[in-house]
Order: sequence, then C-alpha cells, then structure tokens
Amino acid sequence: MHEWSRPTIHTTTGHRQASWIELFFDLVFIASLVEAIHFVEAHLSEGIMSTLLLFLVFFIAPWIVWRSTTFYSDRYEENTSRHRLLLIALMMPIGLFAYSVHHVVEGHVGWFVLSFILSRLWLLFMWGTVRMTEEAQRRTFRILLLGHGTAMLLVTFSYWVAFLPLVLLALLIELFQTLWTLRAHEQLPELTRNHLPERFGLFTMLVLGEGVLGVIDLLAAGEDLLFPFLLFLYLVCCFWIYYDQVIYRLYHPTAWHVYWWGMWNLGIVISLLLVRSAFSGYVATDPDAVLLFFSATLLFIWTTGGIGLTGQKDTVSVRMTRRFLQLRLLLTCLLIGSFFILPPLLLLLVMLLTLLLILFQGMYYWTTLLRPSSET
Repeated sequence: MHEWSRPTIHTTTGHRQASWIELFFDLVFIASLVEAIHFVEAHLSEGIMSTLLLFLVFFIAPWIVWRSTTFYSDRYEENTSRHRLLLIALMMPIGLFAYSVHHVVEGHVGWFVLSFILSRLWLLFMWGTVRMTEEAQRRTFRILLLGHGTAMLLVTFSYWVAFLPLVLLALLIELFQTLWTLRAHEQLPELTRNHLPERFGLFTMLVLGEGVLGVIDLLAAGEDLLFPFLLFLYLVCCFWIYYDQVIYRLYHPTAWHVYWWGMWNLGIVISLLLVRSAFSGYVATDPDAVLLFFSATLLFIWTTGGIGLTGQKDTVSVRMTRRFLQLRLLLTCLLIGSFFILPPLLLLLVMLLTLLLILFQGMYYWTTLLRPSSET
C-alpha cells in the first residue's frame, strides 16, 4: 500500500472502528450544527414553516456529504496520507456551508452555492479515483455522477431564481439517488457491520453535545434551575433511548435496509437539533417554540421506534419492534391530548415521563433478551 496510491475496495468484513481522521473530519460539522441551531432560534418568530425549510437546507446539504464520506470510508479507507488529505480538503467547503448561513438569510446565496458545488465535486473526485475492478463500482459512480451533477446544476440556477425550491429539489435528488445504487451494492463485499453504527452514533453524540451546551447556556443566562434540569434529563433520556434502541440493534444486512437505516437516523438527528433550537423559546413559553419542541419530540419518538423496521428479522427483533411501536402509538395519543390542555412546564414533565417509559421498555428488552452473555 503506497501513500498516494488509489484505494481498492475492502474485502474483509471484520470488526472495524472509526478512524482518527474520521473523528477529526466530524469536528467541522459542529460549526454547521451551531449555525443551523442559531438560525432557528433567531428566525422562528418569522414563520415556523419557512424557518424549518431553510433549516433543512442548512443541515441536510452538509449532512449528505458526511453520509457519502462515511460510506466511502467504509468501502475504501486506508491509513494513508492520500486519504487524510482528501478528508481534510473536504472540510473546507463544509466550513463554507456554516459561513454561508448568515449570507443566505440576508439574500446573498453565492457562498452557499459555491460550498455546495465544491463539496460535490470533491465527493465525485473521491469516488471516481478509486480502483474500479468491478462493474458494480462503475455503475455506482455513474449514478452518483448523474445525481450530484443534476443537483449542482439546480443549485447553480438557484443563484438567480427560486433558491429555496431548487435547492430542496436538489437535496431530494441526492437523498434518494442512492436507491438506484442498491443493486450494485449487493454485488460488492458487505458493509462493515460495526463501523456504520459507530459513525452514525458519534454524529448523534455531537448533536446531543449541542443540547448539553444549550442547557449550560440557559444556566449562564440566569434561568431558574428547574427548566435546565428538566431539559438535561430530557437529553439523558434521548441518549439512553438512542443507544439502546438504535445503535445496539443491528440492521438487516442488505443494502436496502442499510439505506433506510441511515434515513431514519437523519430523522433522529433532525429531531434532536430542533429540540435544541427550541430551548430558549420554550423556557420563555413562546407558542412557536413550544410547538416546535413538541413536534420534534414526536419525531424523535417515532424515528427511534420506526428504525426497528430495518432491523434483524428474527422472532425476537420483530416482536420487539412491534411492541416499541405499539407503546409509542399509545403515548403519542396521550401527548397530543396533553398538548392542548397543559401549560409548557407540565407539558415538558409529561414529555419527560413519556421518554422515561420508552427508555424503561427498551431497558427491559436489553437486559432480558439482547445483552451479550459476556456483559451479564
């Protein structure tokens, strides 16, 4: 293996951990997370739907790069200078995404368009310069070239007209283009079973970390201890639910299930970011912030439950997913009723209790059925 040679696809499926360069690469996404959160905080009063649509643009545009890089690393990562420099260079347009947020709000979309195009061109360079020894690899790259190329054209046109609709369409194309690569992926070596959950779990940890910082910000602003304490407990429940009911449950080993497992994870991190974005407004009992926090809670509840549909198909896993969804349906009905009759503080207590019940249900299955024998 030469330091500058093109990588070949991994053929081993053993245990593999996230690398140090992947962890370093994740750091630049903290800036994107912070900017997306602060955008929602500052502009929620201007209209919840328009704010949410722009939030999705600001977050999903760099997240797609993160997802593609994660799968690229699972297939082709080597501990070489070439791979390190590829990821380090990609950090620059990701940083530009964060820088562009304030400019887009002011009506200047040039920096966003530039960061979008640069990040996609670099992704295509990464995927296109590997050693393609299989036809499935070449077919996958052609689909990526078509999808990202179309998205770049749409975003380029958005510089002059219809920025939000064209960018949203471009992101939809990129999110779902992978569906056309699934058959090719089935002809390649299986993806590493532990690396992808670890990478997605680490990204979610970054999002939860922003939530913890939000709690500290409330304390620093002189808020009473009650709300920050309850919000911290809320985050603890989210952490516990996610790692017990998502990360520790293996997805079914097909490309179709891996793809949708990643999409469910996207919904989970969106819900956690929106929860964090509503902290200050919720404490101030702003109606839009309360609605956003409540809706994001429901999204978290259902994405962490629904992701089980991509899991293993043995009897225990199927029954567990069914029980998880049944409890979530019952609790959702109770939450919706509570939303219309309870003040924000009591509503937060009810949401916290709901998460605790979901947590305890997952803990029961983990301790009785799922925990490896070496950990008991």
